[in-house]
Amino acid sequence: MIQPQIDLLLAYVATSVDDIVAAKTEYFAATGGEVHDDDRCYEQRMQAFFNWYLLDRRREGESTPVEKYLREKGAELAADDKNILLGATQSRLSLYEYRGPRGIFNRPARGQVRVRDAFTGEDFDVTERRQMHGLDAGDLFEARLLPIDGTFHFSTSFTYHPREVRRTLAREIKRRKKAGQAIDPRAFCWELEKMALQGERFRNVNIDAIYNFEMPFLSKGKPRGPEAQQRG
Repeated sequence: MIQPQIDLLLAYVATSVDDIVAAKTEYFAATGGEVHDDDRCYEQRMQAFFNWYLLDRRREGESTPVEKYLREKGAELAADDKNILLGATQSRLSLYEYRGPRGIFNRPARGQVRVRDAFTGEDFDVTERRQMHGLDAGDLFEARLLPIDGTFHFSTSFTYHPREVRRTLAREIKRRKKAGQAIDPRAFCWELEKMALQGERFRNVNIDAIYNFEMPFLSKGKPRGPEAQQRG
């Protein structure tokens, strides 16, 4: 449902080669490094980049590409395309917990799955007719939700995190909240993007060493906090 509208936006920005190159440098510097077409995660990472570039990125004083497209082309669009792109201007990138198609007291409607925002605890019923293979209740993944015609839909970008690190991520979110730190969902997701990429490239390293907030993998810094210092 969303891919045709993403393709419209990609065609719209296709001539902005220098800006796309600059944006790639910015994005991959913040998310762990550039990927290449022989990387297993190449398609996923490029989807994440273009979702950010098209829907979020705004240079100082400018609109995002999707906002500019709607302003310039909106009057020419079919109603469905326009509704989807308007939803894209309000997209919600976050870390979500998969709750599945069932509920104990109330269930999502047929053709929907329920996810829970890992930062706010808010539940969303997402229209998704494809089977989300390999996901169990409690699994965590980065995704972008678009509100369209009174319901939520997934965009085209997903990053899945290993089941073994669910507790680690939940503890870190709880720790930051307890410390009074405001959690920026995009910044946190980008932090996890780095870890996910390292997990792909260092598959012989224990995943707990990579998803480590006290001593980030490959970091030359010191462990964070008194607990970490005591281990030394």
